[in-house]
This record gives sequence, structure tokens and C-alpha cells, in this order.
Amino acid sequence: MPRTCSATRRDGLACTAPVLKPDASVCFAHDATLQAQRAEARVRGGRGKSRIARVEKLVPATLRPVLNTLLEALEETRQGAMDPKVAGALAALAGAVCKVYSAASVEEQIAALETQIARLSSRRPA
Repeated sequence: MPRTCSATRRDGLACTAPVLKPDASVCFAHDATLQAQRAEARVRGGRGKSRIARVEKLVPATLRPVLNTLLEALEETRQGAMDPKVAGALAALAGAVCKVYSAASVEEQIAALETQIARLSSRRPA
């Protein structure tokens, strides 16, 4: 059974987190020598949770340039540097690109499912 931290939490209760280092008596959160690592972990965690990071994870790599172009067009239109009609045309074209990509993605998923069904039905005794 792993050893638990000997520190006290802010609420006054004993910390129940496991001690990770064999020569330590406190957990990662209470180890004063790991303060810089905790700060870096918080920064990395914050980057991964930002709205932009979440959107980038959801948008396939092939569509990221389309998204970036639309975001730039949005900003340029907001600043008055791009005619709203041009931005509208870009958005319509981007929508068409997304529909083609979506259809291709669905076709790919259907083909994978059909392959899986064929493999499973070939294993079944007749």
C-alpha cells in the first residue's frame, strides 16, 4: 500500500495523497522542492483547456487552415479591413469544404464498419 502524505491541507485535515518519491514524506502538491514543476504543470494544463486548444483538438488537421482563414477574415471584417461580402463568400466556401470533408469522413466510417461487420460475420458458425 502506498504511503500517504504527512502534510496538512488548507482545511486542516490530513492530506491523503500518495507520496511519489521513495525518500519523501509529502506528496507532489506539498513538496516545496517541486514548486517550479507544479507551476509549469498548471501552465500546461491551462493551455490545454483554452478555448482555442479545445477547438483545435476538435477540428481535423486538414480543416485547420480553413478555420484559421475564417478567423482572420472575421477579425479583418470586424476591423473594417475586409468587405463583409468577401467574408460572407469565404464563409460559404468554407461551409462547402466542411460538407465535402464531412461526407468523406462519414463514407470512411461506413467503409470501416462494413469491413468490421464482414470480419465478424465470417467468424460466426453457419
